[in-house]
Amino acid sequence: MKKILFLLSLISFNTYAQIDFEAHIIVDSNPVVDGPFALASGDIDGDGDKDLFATSTKGDKVVWFKNVDGQGNFSEPIVITSTMDYPMDLAIADIDNDGDLDLVAISNGDHKIAWFENTDGLGNFGPLTLVATFTYVQTIEAKDIDADGDLDLIAGGNDKISWFENLNGLGTFGPEKIINTDILSTESVEVDDIDGDGDMDVIMADWPRDIVAWYENLDGLGNFGPEQIISLAADNPNTVVLTDIDNDGDLDVVSTNEGGQIAWFKNTDGLGNFSTPIIIAENIELAYKMHAADLDGDRDKDILASLYFDGDLIWLENDGSGNFSEPQFFYSDEFSPIAIIADDFNGDNKMDIATGIYLNIVFEDDQIIWFENKGPLSIEENTTNYFSIYPNPTNGVLNIKSATPLSEITVYNNHGQLLFASEKNNQVDISTLSQGIYFVKIKDENGQTETKKVIKN
Repeated sequence: MKKILFLLSLISFNTYAQIDFEAHIIVDSNPVVDGPFALASGDIDGDGDKDLFATSTKGDKVVWFKNVDGQGNFSEPIVITSTMDYPMDLAIADIDNDGDLDLVAISNGDHKIAWFENTDGLGNFGPLTLVATFTYVQTIEAKDIDADGDLDLIAGGNDKISWFENLNGLGTFGPEKIINTDILSTESVEVDDIDGDGDMDVIMADWPRDIVAWYENLDGLGNFGPEQIISLAADNPNTVVLTDIDNDGDLDVVSTNEGGQIAWFKNTDGLGNFSTPIIIAENIELAYKMHAADLDGDRDKDILASLYFDGDLIWLENDGSGNFSEPQFFYSDEFSPIAIIADDFNGDNKMDIATGIYLNIVFEDDQIIWFENKGPLSIEENTTNYFSIYPNPTNGVLNIKSATPLSEITVYNNHGQLLFASEKNNQVDISTLSQGIYFVKIKDENGQTETKKVIKN
C-alpha cells in the first residue's frame, strides 16, 4: 500500500541557502526491507556510481540496491544475507585489499560481527565470514587502527568498545582487543584522528550515562588511553559525528540528545580538548541519527538529522564558522525516519540524501527514499515568471494568473514547513496567517513549478 509523502522544499527568508529537494521512493511496502535501521553507500559493482545498502532489522536481512543507470534509479532489493538476527549497522570497505568494496555487518539479536566478500567486484557476495560474537553489538566502523595498511574493525555495544585486528590484510581477524569496559550502552562510535598525531582515535556516545567521550590511540598501534570526557550532560546521546565544523583543520564533535538539542563541541587546540556545548538546534523531538555533509556546495559541513517522533528530516546549514541556520525541513510526515546519509546518487556533483522510514512499527510497509538535491530553490526574483500572483503584499486572498491549468498550490512558512494546500485552483486565502513572509508553491498540469515569495500584512 502506497503511503502519502509530504516533501518540503527548503525555503527560508534569511542569509542561508535555499535548496530544493525532490523525493524518489526506492522501496515501499516490500517485505524484504522491514525496519530499515541503517544505510550505507558505495560503488559496490565498479561502474562508477553510488549504490545503496540497508539493514532490514525485523526481516533479518542485509540488502543492496544497484544504481542501474547512475541517475539514481535503483534496482529491487538484492539480498546479501538472511542469516543475521536483527542486523543493525553496516560498513562498506575493502576488507581483503583486492581493490573492491566488501560489506561488514553486525546483528544485535545473535551478537554477530561479520563480513561478506565481494567476490568479483560486481556485487556478488560470498558467504558470511564470522569475525566475532559480541554481546548486544550496536555499531561498527572499519578503519586502520594499527597503521599497517589494512582495515581493522571497531565495535561498540553494551558494556564495552573493542577493536579487531585484520591480521593479514585479507580479512582474517585476530582476537578482541578491548578499548573500554566502563560503558553501559554504546549508541554511536566514530573513528578518526582527533588529536592530530596521525593515528586513529575513537569517540563514542553512551546513552545511559549521558556521556560523550573519546579514547586516544597512544602509540598508533591500537593501545588506547583512558576515557576522556567531552560532555557529562549530553542527556541520552544517540549519535556523535566527527567533522571539521569551523574549517580550522581539526575535527570537532556534534552530538544529539533526547533533551531536544543538537550541539557541537569545538576542538579548541587540535589536540582533543573540547569546548562546552554550542547549541545549534533546540526544542526538537528526539534527533535519532545525524550525518555531516556539504549540501549547498560552499565547502563546509552542514548537519542532517532524523527526528524520530516528529517524523521530520532536517538540515542545519553551516556558515563555515560553526554558526548554523534554523532547522530547515525537507520531509515531514506522521511516520518515523531513522537512518540518514548523504551521497551523490545521480552523478551531478551535488550531495543527495537517503533515509529509511518506519511507516508502521508492526507491519511490513516501510520505505527507503532518496532526495535529489536540485540546487538553489527558485523564487520569483531569479526565475522566468510562468505564473503571476497578486496583490502582493496582501492581507487576505491572493490571485494566481497562469496560461495553463494549475494542479497544485501549497503554502509554506519561512522555515520550509508546509502549512496547507489551497482547495481552489486560482486563488489562495492566507487571511488567517500571521504577518510575515510566506512562500506559495505553484504547479501546473505540465509539471512546471515556481515558488513565489509573499508578504502578509
